[in-house]
Amino acid sequence: MSKKNKNNSIFVAVLVLVFAAYTIACGYLFYMQAARAEGQYFESDLPAHLSMAKDGWGYSLTAVFYRLFMLLPGYEIFVATFLALFSGGTMVATYFGIRKFIGNRWSALGASVAANIVMPCFMRAVHYERYIGYQSPSVWHNSTYTVMKCLALLTLIFYLRFAHGYKKKIQWRDWILFTLFLTLSTATKTSFLLVFAPVAFAGLIVDLIRKVPVGRVLLFASAIIPSIAVVLLQEAVLFGGETGNGIVIDFGYNVYLRAQRPYFTMILSALFPVLIFLFNIVNVIRETLSDLKKKYFPRHTPFVLAWSMWAIGALELLFLKETGKRELDGNFLWGYDFCLFVLFVVSVVYFMNNLRSVRFLKGSYAGHIAYASVLGAVLAYHMYCGLYFFLRLLGGTTYFMQG
Repeated sequence: MSKKNKNNSIFVAVLVLVFAAYTIACGYLFYMQAARAEGQYFESDLPAHLSMAKDGWGYSLTAVFYRLFMLLPGYEIFVATFLALFSGGTMVATYFGIRKFIGNRWSALGASVAANIVMPCFMRAVHYERYIGYQSPSVWHNSTYTVMKCLALLTLIFYLRFAHGYKKKIQWRDWILFTLFLTLSTATKTSFLLVFAPVAFAGLIVDLIRKVPVGRVLLFASAIIPSIAVVLLQEAVLFGGETGNGIVIDFGYNVYLRAQRPYFTMILSALFPVLIFLFNIVNVIRETLSDLKKKYFPRHTPFVLAWSMWAIGALELLFLKETGKRELDGNFLWGYDFCLFVLFVVSVVYFMNNLRSVRFLKGSYAGHIAYASVLGAVLAYHMYCGLYFFLRLLGGTTYFMQG
């Protein structure tokens, strides 16, 4: 065996081992959450979701699968396997989604692991609970978010692939997969569509300005039609006249719901992406304007997409509030949490690419060392907080964990 083939084999083995270990750990956690539905041990939203499915009431696609699993003996293990595959699938999709943006496959593997375990930088003086009161890209207690996260990430991957070349040639496979995953993610949880659709619409307006044929723009836009039908059905279930539920404008309600100092917790929840933004925004704006002027596909589209979605998610989180029985659930957090996940994925890619760039910080060696040390330490603490939280969840600690 040649040295190259040996290195390839080692990498594939490590890749499979890492993904399998994470998937199995998630499977154990979800099984314990499903099997211990009556107590607070391994607390999660899963028992409530299973109960709704059992009663025949459910707004999410996951309820359909839960009802099918309930026909089988020991159905909890099938529920756990189902959710674990989506958790592991998110990490796999992250790796293959960013592989072409990171030159080194080992770095891409590390980035995919990091993006899937990071959590807010916990500071007891700001808020005493590690998750509640913050916003987190990594959530292991809500089954609909777990499934939506994977499907939404696949939606973005095929959205970018189709958008990249459809001005010149329509890739029907990418359009079909984009439409399919967008519909499935919406059927699972509408949170992603609410933060994605406004940004995608703005992108289509830009394409019209760039002289993309109207027919192709309309084709791109038509991908959302099945999702709109799904939303109308879900909204009838969740906010119909007999439910007493609704949506109103109430600034700050969601962030003040459980946080002592909500604006500080919002900063700590996204500290690493914010720092990456500050180091890159000037260059991103300059090169994006240059690409648009030359009629190229903007090279920083993932960066712009991630931060634009975050802005929409932040506005929805800050201004909108549910009323009725769902008032205390804080459901506008889910779309914002997914935006944080995308921000971390993109930010880790930019962090690694900046370290390799001889142009970054004007090639200053000392600047590179300081950048790597400070931002690396912040990212490491995000990862530590996530890994610590996840391991304690595996031991049965509630997601309301303190300290």
